[in-house]
Amino acid sequence: MTIQTTKTGEIVKPTTQTDPGSNLLHMLRRMLPEIQRALPRHVTPDRMARVAMTAVSTTPDLAICTVHSFVGCVMQAAQLGLEVNTPLGHAYLIPRRDKSLPANQRNCTLIVGYQGYIELARRSGMVASLYAYAVREGDAFEYELGLTPNVKHKPSEAEDRESKPITHVYAVAAMRDSTERVFVVLTKAQVEARRKRSAASGSGPWITDYEAMCLKTAVRSLWKWLPKSAEIARATALDDAADLGEQQTRALDPDVASALTKGGLIEEADLVDKSEPHVEATDEELRRVAQGEQG
Repeated sequence: MTIQTTKTGEIVKPTTQTDPGSNLLHMLRRMLPEIQRALPRHVTPDRMARVAMTAVSTTPDLAICTVHSFVGCVMQAAQLGLEVNTPLGHAYLIPRRDKSLPANQRNCTLIVGYQGYIELARRSGMVASLYAYAVREGDAFEYELGLTPNVKHKPSEAEDRESKPITHVYAVAAMRDSTERVFVVLTKAQVEARRKRSAASGSGPWITDYEAMCLKTAVRSLWKWLPKSAEIARATALDDAADLGEQQTRALDPDVASALTKGGLIEEADLVDKSEPHVEATDEELRRVAQGEQG
């Protein structure tokens, strides 16, 4: 045992250091029975716990997130069948500051990545394929709407292409049991207009993974043309809450919310949506925001 002393020779009393992440792991394991009931059969609580704690090891601030927000996000991601903070890019656990919390505590937020949305769309059984691409300055790109809609994109072969500015993003989906394809094209200005509406526009993945967020914006814009599934609707609700800077508690699946309630992590009152309804901006409003127009 090493004895530490101050500059004046006084012995410093040993202190026991506790890993903040151990509290989260303990709570996850304590709630395994409830967690099991909320998860799909192919997902085990142990697998979910391992993935969650790996995320904590790579993103240390997750260890100081509130227990209910962390456990809720992990359970919701697992129920959707999306792994968090892995190279798959399905979903991410993001620690965010909250004015209602002490300075040394964070709220955990679940962000579904564009690869996660693509996975959910494919899994729905209604979409055969879905992909998204970024168009960069120097690429040959054109698209046409109307009776014969079409997209043509030939990426530049320049060695520095990846460093060129993004000019457009687009997403294309092919329907199962049909030759029909649908697509959406967004300009850089339209993407920026949507980014500015997000509560996390100046932090998180919009800063660290800008291209991925642009692609996700294109995929999200394609949703209105695609058949809906319960999983896609859930992921969208979670994303909308995160974009507005609201608690995701009210957007959780009922089974996940019930497990958190039975585990004593949240109250029934926390599940009541008391916020003002969010009205989607029109294309004209988005255009004006992008161009900095007033009124």
